[in-house]
Formats: sequence, structure tokens, C-alpha cells
Amino acid sequence: MNKSRQLDIERIAESVRDECNVTDYGFQNIFEAAEKAGYRVIRYPIGVDGFLGFALIKDSERIIFSNSSQILSREIFSIAHEIGHHKLHLSEIENPIIKDDDFIDRDENETEANYFAACLLMPYEKVMKFIRLELNEKNPDKFNGLDIARIQTAFNVSYDMVLVRLRTLNIISDSKQNALKLEKAINTATKLLNAINGNLDLCKSSEAKKIPAEYLEWVISNYNEKLIPKKSLETAFNYLDLDADDFEEQSESEAIEEDIEEDIEDLFRRMD
Repeated sequence: MNKSRQLDIERIAESVRDECNVTDYGFQNIFEAAEKAGYRVIRYPIGVDGFLGFALIKDSERIIFSNSSQILSREIFSIAHEIGHHKLHLSEIENPIIKDDDFIDRDENETEANYFAACLLMPYEKVMKFIRLELNEKNPDKFNGLDIARIQTAFNVSYDMVLVRLRTLNIISDSKQNALKLEKAINTATKLLNAINGNLDLCKSSEAKKIPAEYLEWVISNYNEKLIPKKSLETAFNYLDLDADDFEEQSESEAIEEDIEEDIEDLFRRMD
């Protein structure tokens, strides 16, 4: 990725922060911010060994999925990464979906989405402002694990992401990055966060189950109009630990329309 492309991505990331009205160092709630920016955000725990997320355009809807079995800081990065794919790579006609099993820089699109996520979550100006105002212009060569934990909490990211971002911005050296990694290995990120009364939730998985209300309304409507069977209704609601019987209307018919469009059960089947 050349410098010109990097600058383009930085500008796009900054425009997204402006669109989401992020005035603090980091996103207070990137899930809500993504929804306000027009994305349909789906969060579901598919296991720590499951894929991390996907970005999808379906019938002009911009959809983002994140695996909430991952620790929260990883899931936050997933959302930022998938927004990056939407902004940089997706096309409703030519490339409507990108699924991420991991975020390894195996191709240019993944490299760009990772760079976008880093710029979105930890823009250079905000990082330098934090070091200047919150760390009292402390020499980065003297940073310790508690300093990294403070940055981690302010930007709502992982300890490791802070180290990678500081190194990418040439704020710390390779040797300092390795030393701070070792400190984390000894003390763990949770202990460091606890020591500064930081956000311990960043080190835990939320196991959140969040489906846009429109999808559930659509499933209920299809069932009430006899377009899908009760089994499909139950399957959709079971994903959210809900009882389909509570949402039934008077009809108990289970007629199916042969050419039914993709329902929420099909959407989840994509995850298998």
C-alpha cells in the first residue's frame, strides 16, 4: 500500500469518525455508532473458533456481522474492519460480501481494511493528544504496561493493538514494543487494566445476541402472511433465546411460498 492510498484511507476513516460524531479519544460504543451511520449490525456468539465477521450488501442494505464470542476489544476491531470493507471494497454488483476468518494481511484488501480500522479507532492526532495531555508528554521509551493499559481504555482497543499502532506511527521502537509485550505476558492485560481501574470488559467476550429489529419484524410478518412455516419462525427466534409462541397471531397455518426470498434463517446459515 503506497503513501497516497494510506492518506486516502486516513481521510475516509476521519470522515466516518465525523459522521459518527466521535469527539472523545475512542468510540464509546462502536456498535451503536455503526447503526447510526446506516449499517445493520448483527452480533452473535458463534464460538471462539468461528470466523470473526463479514461485510455484506443485500438489497441495498449495508450489513455487518461480528462474532461476539471474541473478546470485546477484538469484536470492536472486527466492526471497524468490516466498516473498512464497506467503505473501500464492497460493490452491490461485483463484490457484495467479504467474510473474514481472520485479519491476516494475506491480500491488499485485508491490509487496507486493517489500516482503516487502526485509523478509525486510533487516529494519529488523538494518540498524540493523549500522550501529550494524559501522559504528560512522557517519553515513549519510558512507557510501561500501565501506560499502555491507559491508552487501551481510552481508545477501547486491545493491548496488542495499542502496541502495533504505536509502532506503526513510529512512536515506539521494535525493542520497546517487545519489552511491553513481555510485560503483558508477565502481568496479563487484565491485571494491568485492573491496576488503573480500566475497562476490564475489553478482555472478556460479551456473547451478545443483537439482531436488527427489522429482521425479526420481517420474519414475523412472513409467518403471519403464511409465507414461512412455524419451524422457521421458531428457528429465527431461538437464535435470540426468544419464544416464537409469544409473537404468534391467530393463524397456525404453516404454508410456504415456493419462491420465498432469503429469510433470517438463511442469513445465519451463511455463518456455518
